[in-house]
Amino acid sequence: MMLTPWDESPGPERLVETWRDATAEARRWRDDPDLTVALKAARSRLHRPPAAPPRSPEQVLADELSAARRVWADMQATAEGPARAAAYANLKRWEPGLFGYSETQRSTAGKIAASETAEARRDAQERTEARVLLDSFRVAQDRARLATRAVQADPRARALADSDGAPQPNGRAAGRVSAS
Repeated sequence: MMLTPWDESPGPERLVETWRDATAEARRWRDDPDLTVALKAARSRLHRPPAAPPRSPEQVLADELSAARRVWADMQATAEGPARAAAYANLKRWEPGLFGYSETQRSTAGKIAASETAEARRDAQERTEARVLLDSFRVAQDRARLATRAVQADPRARALADSDGAPQPNGRAAGRVSAS
């Protein structure tokens, strides 16, 4: 007799074994405090917005100069003394000279741009690690859920799990009759 695809289903022993392995893995994710903390951190990391795209040193110079000019314009009308002096100093820090930006200004802008690039790279790495951890957790959950459904659907596997005294896939204690 030739086997058809529907005759190739795993036996009840294999279903129960797979179910036990899957539920043990799901329990490990649930009961391990380090994994629980890591999952919470991964979820919160993915809920935070991603880092801003890094700017070029030229863009940093332009952005800082325009911000300094805005602050200086605000301080002209409203502030006296130290706040106005600080705004003027910041404006002079980013204002290009007669021959363009100085070496110090370009160096500072380069350091800011490098810092933003490193931050964007670190952010992308953290987000990738968080996604991998959450995907692993979801795979373990799905595997346990599918194995539980398979054992519940097979009367022989359900009876085998019940006869071993193992906790039932539907959450009932072994040997107890319920109305469900």
